[in-house]
Amino acid sequence: MKKQFIKECSHCSGTGSIVENNTCDQDPRFDYSYECNQCEGEGTYIDEDELEFIIDDVKDMIEGMITRIRITSDSIKDCTRGMLFELANKYRNKLDTQARALGRLEMYYANLKSFL
Repeated sequence: MKKQFIKECSHCSGTGSIVENNTCDQDPRFDYSYECNQCEGEGTYIDEDELEFIIDDVKDMIEGMITRIRITSDSIKDCTRGMLFELANKYRNKLDTQARALGRLEMYYANLKSFL
């Protein structure tokens, strides 16, 4: 997923340095290079617009997972009140899976925020 928002610098073609030659016959002995100012010599840069878009998507997924957890929790309460203990146990298992998924989404969100 990281490769989606890391782009190759178009100014230096991903090399991190720019080579110039001011001679009329482009003699390679007189080539000189300097660090690319666009990518600061890295060759790649982070596309912040794409990163923000992905972060917004992950926020929406976290909110959706929280809603699912609330619904599942309410279902457990209803099953327990109705004496449907086996069904309540299945919902508890589902709730555990959803809680782990929420934890992973939050870790992914924190990881994406560290790139800003």
